[in-house]
Amino acid sequence: MTTRFAVSLVCLSLASSQAACASTAPAARPGSTAADTTGALAAQRDWWRAFATADTAYLQAHTAQDFSLTLSSGRAFDGAAMLAQAASHVNGGRLAMQWAEESVGVAAPPLAVATLRVTETDGPTSASYRYLTVLERGGGIWRVAAAQSTRELVFTPRVPVERSGLLGDFAGGYRTPRGLVLRVEVRGAALAMVEPSGAEIPLEPIGPGIFEFRQLSPSNGMVRMVFTRDATGRIAGMTRLINGEATTFPRIP
Repeated sequence: MTTRFAVSLVCLSLASSQAACASTAPAARPGSTAADTTGALAAQRDWWRAFATADTAYLQAHTAQDFSLTLSSGRAFDGAAMLAQAASHVNGGRLAMQWAEESVGVAAPPLAVATLRVTETDGPTSASYRYLTVLERGGGIWRVAAAQSTRELVFTPRVPVERSGLLGDFAGGYRTPRGLVLRVEVRGAALAMVEPSGAEIPLEPIGPGIFEFRQLSPSNGMVRMVFTRDATGRIAGMTRLINGEATTFPRIP
């Protein structure tokens, strides 16, 4: 079965019974059995665990010949590239993986679409992902034909406003590369950035001179504003960090 054919069947399956895939409890479809459902869920967990821990032998045995993987970064992999990527996960053995919100819809054996949420913890660092997995069964074995991961964005915890610095220091106008003016104003015990259009965006303090939007950008990126000081300690500019890019807005004297 080709991946394209598998995905087409998945789309039809989702359209016919969206609730089955959205349920937090395993949901079997007509013509499937509890063993189908349980086996597909276990295969999904085992495959993603193998990918995270560089278990390439398992991946080779449980990945369909016609395969595609898309990660949260937007990078896409075929089978060979996926194995090379998995082999690079040299620290995967340290991960603690907590599974939740598992769901599976068995369209009609040998095809299933499964989802789950996983939290990966490595020491003090943790991240949560949502996985979508298309599986096909042959010879009594579930193999992954297509997979996709989406990382859940988590806003940085707010710090007491006292740690961010005196709010009045940050207030003022900042010139954009196009010659427009962004204004930063004090709003009670908080800051707000006023765009040229007049729209206001609250700025949450997350560190000394570092603030974060509590909404995603149109490109679904997290936005942080970092204020810089000159040699005298005065605020000299404001830098926007988003999707790995930095744009600096000089302060208007």
